[in-house]
Amino acid sequence: MRGDFLSRLPLAQSAVDYDVERRSEEGLIDRLLDDPVTRVMLVHEGLVAVSKQAAGRVPVALDCVADPAAPRPDAEPPAETMTLALLAARDLRDAARCRGCLFIYLGIDRACAPAVPYLALDITRALDAQLQGGMGADSELDAQQPPLFQRLLAAYEWVELRSFAPCASVRDAGLATSAVAVSMWHHSQRYCPACGSPVRPALAGWAQTCTNPEDADRLLFPRIEPAVITSIIDGRERIVLQHNTAWRDRFYSVSAGFVEAGESLEHAVRREAMEEVGIPLGEVHYLGSQAWPFPSSVMLGFTARAVSDEIRVDHEEVAAARWFSRDELARAVETGEVMLPGRASIARHLIEHWYGGPLG
Repeated sequence: MRGDFLSRLPLAQSAVDYDVERRSEEGLIDRLLDDPVTRVMLVHEGLVAVSKQAAGRVPVALDCVADPAAPRPDAEPPAETMTLALLAARDLRDAARCRGCLFIYLGIDRACAPAVPYLALDITRALDAQLQGGMGADSELDAQQPPLFQRLLAAYEWVELRSFAPCASVRDAGLATSAVAVSMWHHSQRYCPACGSPVRPALAGWAQTCTNPEDADRLLFPRIEPAVITSIIDGRERIVLQHNTAWRDRFYSVSAGFVEAGESLEHAVRREAMEEVGIPLGEVHYLGSQAWPFPSSVMLGFTARAVSDEIRVDHEEVAAARWFSRDELARAVETGEVMLPGRASIARHLIEHWYGGPLG
């Protein structure tokens, strides 16, 4: 059952070998850019590039960009598969020498013949540099940045990961998740947390080194913030769903929260349930996990048995909570009384795992 649960999580998919051992090879990115087989996906401000035709296939209700509180629910599953815009690496060879460009080696697809290596190119900082102006050009090549990056920005549609993953193949969902997670970390950490000096990419984009000569051996890696998320079920096989104060009207989801320092995952599950809905828990079972790079979480999914069906919300973080039978939730979703998390989120799959199939 756990394996089936994991197979349905859009941000937990991968069909590409991470090829970790090659990340430390000197000049790896340059060699991959010279390889005619290598393909490159594009990232800008955490969004991934797709063709303009492909973007039109995304259901409007999957759009998450304008919703900071939670993923918007999708009214219907996507009808077609959406694919990443994948460029020939040689066409982007000059970008490797442009200021602000970040290349990340995502791994290699060995199921193809020949095997296909994949890179991500994040153009965010390069585009920022050109738009700020007055920064000066370090070379004649830098002076050519505006047409190159403006051309890339205009040539594609840029889609948020939560919108893209439910519409994508396993390969593309995995590539996009890794690319967004690593690029957003580079965007948020531009200085060494130990000494404050600027950092530069290392290990094919999966790490950073400090530029301070006295601290040059320090390797910095992405920090992941673990969060637990739990479907709570009572003795009558009902699920409790809650509406948080930060969410839009009628949006309901399951209990979730960050793991605190020194805390076990199971303790975090029990603590969050008591804090949010006042329900003590009995058995707690792990189901699966997925990346949630908004900006740097990993969501660890559990299901748990309620010891009591009495609900006590704090009215600060959680505004309301209620028990649903399967029939009650199906009717509430159908009538629009309840809006569920989007299909990219593990919350949606925890709810449907309890329900026994798709909802909505």
